[in-house]
Amino acid sequence: MKTKKLAFTLVEVLISITLLSLVLMALYKSADILRNSNLHLFRYLEKSTNTLKGTKTLYMDLIHADENVTINSDKKFHRLTINHTTHSIYGLSNVKVVWLVYKEENTLLRIEGENYKLPLKSETRVEVDVIAKNIELFKVYKSKKKTKILVIVKIKGQEPQTFMTQNLPVTAVKKDPKNLKGARGIN
Repeated sequence: MKTKKLAFTLVEVLISITLLSLVLMALYKSADILRNSNLHLFRYLEKSTNTLKGTKTLYMDLIHADENVTINSDKKFHRLTINHTTHSIYGLSNVKVVWLVYKEENTLLRIEGENYKLPLKSETRVEVDVIAKNIELFKVYKSKKKTKILVIVKIKGQEPQTFMTQNLPVTAVKKDPKNLKGARGIN
C-alpha cells in the first residue's frame, strides 16, 4: 500500500494566491473610498459648524431679548437691532446687539455694547465680531402677529442657514434712509 501525501500542488497554491490578491485589492479600494468619504464629511462638518456658531449666537440673542427688537429693511440685506438682551458673549448684564452686513466683502457683523448709535463714533465702547464674510443673503422676517422671527443667512458656496424663534414680541421699522446709514457701513 502506498501512502498518499497530503499537500497542495503548485497550481492550487498559485490559484489561491491569485484569489487572495484579488480580495486584498478590493478591500484596499473599499478602505480608500471610505477614507475619502470620511475626509469629505469632516471638511463639510467643519464648514457647517463654523456657520452654525454664528447662527447659534444670533438665536441666543433673540430668545434672550425683550420686546424691543427692530428689523430695518434694505434692498439687499436686513439689519436686526436688539435693544435689550441678556445674552452677552462679553459678560455684560443687559446689552444692545446689532446684526448687520458691512459693505466690505459683504461681512456679517455682530456689534455688542451698551447704549450706542450707528454709525459708530471713535469713542464708542463696543465689541464688533466678524461672523462671516461673503454673505449672499441676510434676511429677517416677522410673522403677522409679530411673535415669530425667521432668519435666513446664506454664505457664498454654502447651504443657507435658517431658524425661527417663537413667542417673541417684535417691532418692525419701515424703510428709512436715515436709519440705513449704519447698515451700509460703519463710519
